[in-house]
Formats: sequence, C-alpha cells, structure tokens
Amino acid sequence: MGKIKLAVIGTSVYAQRLTGCIQKNAPEYLEVFHCEAKEDLSKVLPRLQPDILLCEQEIQTEKNLSRQTVQIQLIDDQNLAGEAGGSDQNTKQIDKKIFRYQRGSEILRQVFQIYEQNSKKNLVCRCKTAEIEMTAFYAPCGHELLLPFSVSYAALCSAHTKVLYLNLSEFSGMRILFGDRDGTNFSDLIYGIRQKNERFPLYLQSVLHHAEQFDYVLPPANPKDLYEIQEQDLACLLTLLQQQTQYKKIVWNCGTLNHSSEQIMESCSKIYCLVRESIFGRFRKTEFEQFLRKQSLGKILEKIQFVNPQAGNGIFTAGVDVLTQLQSGSFAAQVRKLTGEVS
Repeated sequence: MGKIKLAVIGTSVYAQRLTGCIQKNAPEYLEVFHCEAKEDLSKVLPRLQPDILLCEQEIQTEKNLSRQTVQIQLIDDQNLAGEAGGSDQNTKQIDKKIFRYQRGSEILRQVFQIYEQNSKKNLVCRCKTAEIEMTAFYAPCGHELLLPFSVSYAALCSAHTKVLYLNLSEFSGMRILFGDRDGTNFSDLIYGIRQKNERFPLYLQSVLHHAEQFDYVLPPANPKDLYEIQEQDLACLLTLLQQQTQYKKIVWNCGTLNHSSEQIMESCSKIYCLVRESIFGRFRKTEFEQFLRKQSLGKILEKIQFVNPQAGNGIFTAGVDVLTQLQSGSFAAQVRKLTGEVS
C-alpha cells in the first residue's frame, strides 16, 4: 500500500508535540514529518512532496508544491475552523482550517476527513491472512454496565493486540463517557461503505476516534439509523475490516436484538451476555435462550457466556476519571475475572 505523507510545518513547541501525537496515533500507511519554518522550505518540501501540509497559521504556504497537495491551516479561532482559506498567485489554495486547541487524535481525524474530501488518491491494502477475532457484548435484560464492561474489555485486550470498538447500542452513554458528544459516527461509516468502499481505509480514518489504548466509532447520533442498516452493509463492513485494516480484534456492543446484532453475533467467536441474578432476571434470561432455540439460532447460544458484573460501593472511586478506572481499576479486575480472557 502506498504511503500518505503528512508534513507538519511550524517552529513552536506545539508543532513539535502535535507531530509526536500524530505519529503515535497514525495508521501504518501515514508517514509524518516535522519541518521548521526556518528551514529552506523551498528545497525541503518539493523534495518531500507531501500529500498533506498541516501548517501553523502564521506560516506562509509554499508555491512550489504539487497542486495535489492538500493544505490545512491550524488556527486559534474555533469559529473559523472548517472554512477554506484564501489564495494568491504565490500560494496554493488553503483547503481547510482546523482549530488547534483540541486533542491531537481529533486533529488527525479531521485531517483525514479533509484529505478524503479533497484528494483523489486511493489506498490499496494488502489482504491479511489472519482472521480478525470478534467478540460481542449484549444484555438481553438490559444492563447499565453493558458499556463500561465492554469498554473495559476492549482496553484490556488492547495491551496485547490492535483493537477496534464498535457500538450499536441505543443511548449507551458512550458520547459522554468519551467526551465526544458530536462528530462522526457509525451512520457516517455505513454511508462511506455504500458510497466510497473503494477508498475504505482512507474514509475509515475520517470517522475513527482514538482512546488511549484503542480506536472506536461512536454509535449513531440518531438511534433510528440502527434500523436502516442492511444485511449487505454489515457484510461489506466485515469484509473490508478483514481485508483492508490492521485490526486484530473487534469488540461489538450490540445493544438491541435485531437483524444487525444477530448478524454480528453469528460472525463472532465469543459473546458475553450481561444478566442479573434476580428472579425476574432469570425469567428473562430463560425466555432469551428459548427464543434463540426457536429461531434456529442455536449456534449463537453455543457462543454465549453469561456474566453478572457488579458495580456496588467501592467499585468506582469518586474524583478519578471513570474511563481510567475502566482500564486499570477494580472494575477492570472484575472484567478480567469474569471473562478469563485478558490478563
């Protein structure tokens, strides 16, 4: 697969740190360079020929670059972010502007989004020989710990392998937990599959968000979108993830039982179902098992391990970031014990 070259231009400490952050979160096909403005850019950039030029606001863009180079400015005014910049006879058109004071991983996502919209370059990935391992989480009785349990599992697995977390649960609380209340989500991913699957690796980067340990896609902002996902959409997504990404494990939060979650569960090697050990919880668990048998979904039932996580007093410590505790606190220890998969 051909590399995409990204050059970060700037003399400030911010530019240096941003370069390091992007390098940390960059996919394998992105090469990241840092160039200081005091360098002779008229010599460095034409030799480098970056696909993307990410420059601080005060840096003059180069006239000797390829017309295919996508140029993006980092700006201080959030209200101007997203607007196209000006151009004159000495500079190439600035394609977009990005607000600089936000997480580096979010800047990278926006860079890919702008590049995907302004470039015609396609990425052809080598197909992997190893199958992606997929694990699903579902709560037939409904369970407020479905999100934290599955997120903690994804974080623990990421210590050993490259993980993608996908959430199809209604009102899961994920946007608040991760601080991503807006932005691209699973609906955008499905749109990309339908419209741009020949550019999937590039488009995926424009909808991905990054936690400290793993990548994730937010659930649809409108839960009604979940019922518009077609069987061929998920089949195409699973094929593209297998053939054109470097993920070794995908963790699904399945939410409601519907045709999409059934299709996902059938593709998974392991399914964790969160249940409650009350009399009515047992009633609902029994009805769920009976339903799977009547619908000839016994293969799904064979993959299921029922777990009953607890979140009583002392599980979460006040004043400590909840996401951090899901990765290393006593709740994470409970996830290790109940799944027996992660150490």
